[in-house]
Amino acid sequence: MRGSIQQRSPGSWFLRYDGPEIDGKRHQVAETVRGTRKTAERALRERMAVVENGGYLPKQRETVADYMKRWLETYCATNTTPRTQQGYRGYVNRYVNPSIGAIHIQALTGRDIQGLYSNMVERGLSATTIVQLHRIVKESLSHAVKWGILSRNPADAATPPRKERVQMEMWDIPTIHVFLQACDTSHYASLYRFAILTGMRRSELTGLRWANVDLKTFRVSVVETLQRITGQGLVVGQPKTARSRRSIALSPDAVKVLEFVRDCQTTQRLMLGDAWTITGYVFTRPDGRPVIPDDISEDFQRVVRKAELPHLTLHGLRHAHATIMLMAGVHPKVVSERLGHSNIAVTMDTYSHVLPGLQEAAACVLDQCLATTDNTL
Repeated sequence: MRGSIQQRSPGSWFLRYDGPEIDGKRHQVAETVRGTRKTAERALRERMAVVENGGYLPKQRETVADYMKRWLETYCATNTTPRTQQGYRGYVNRYVNPSIGAIHIQALTGRDIQGLYSNMVERGLSATTIVQLHRIVKESLSHAVKWGILSRNPADAATPPRKERVQMEMWDIPTIHVFLQACDTSHYASLYRFAILTGMRRSELTGLRWANVDLKTFRVSVVETLQRITGQGLVVGQPKTARSRRSIALSPDAVKVLEFVRDCQTTQRLMLGDAWTITGYVFTRPDGRPVIPDDISEDFQRVVRKAELPHLTLHGLRHAHATIMLMAGVHPKVVSERLGHSNIAVTMDTYSHVLPGLQEAAACVLDQCLATTDNTL
């Protein structure tokens, strides 16, 4: 196998080397590399080794931006939820395309991706955002490898900054009582109460139907979500993960909330007659139509500000549910199942700030179990 290097201009080198055999004939490949001669020599050795090992792929003129668009429209469109697709598209359009989108997909290197992360750090973006982008970039490029576009994933050679551990914002129980009193006049008061009592996500609450509520066995089945997707309106979808499809046991107070909502809907339906829209959802607008998720979050913030409570997002009610249960001594596996986490490790990592007290209690229990009558240990 032959290869040569020719300088085109200062810092620019023309490589020519034997490519793979096609129809019994070996074809030459040419490309330009920037850097020192040593860089060019190393690149030539690497290219020839790839050809020798059978890993050479014909060049494609597709850019990173073109590839990302195709990935979103093919793989993501059939394997992810509309909400996830919207999130991926936002990350690609905001961060990937402006920085490395014009690079040809097969010329993309780990250095390019690392440079993207460095630029994001300089702009003051959080490590959490960069880590999430890294996951998206690595996942997308893994499919380029599967599809025969790349021989290896360049994202493997890039490292995002360490994700900072942030303690979840949460109210204490007295603050929750103040909030529940303050939200009594809100149309979504029952939804807020139910969120605290079940730990369900916003999309799970808005997507809950009466068909999936069993007031005889005191359980609800989380099998659907309802989210607002830009350009698509309200979209019915599946829970976040397979574990998110779950059955949640209801406390007596949670059952009372649902009974109250049912009675209110019956009254509203009688008052509005034909103007009532039958949707089957548990939490609706006053005329029976599905609630707009963003309207709930905005209303929640209005209640919080008016009551002058510490800042918290609607999702914080889910954290409150989990933290209260853990502090009450409920086993983390049970809490994990109620929340619909993919595994118990997610629960333990997310709510690690609650665990120190539990660890101390466990240590004391261990001493009691191993205690001997003569105290010789």
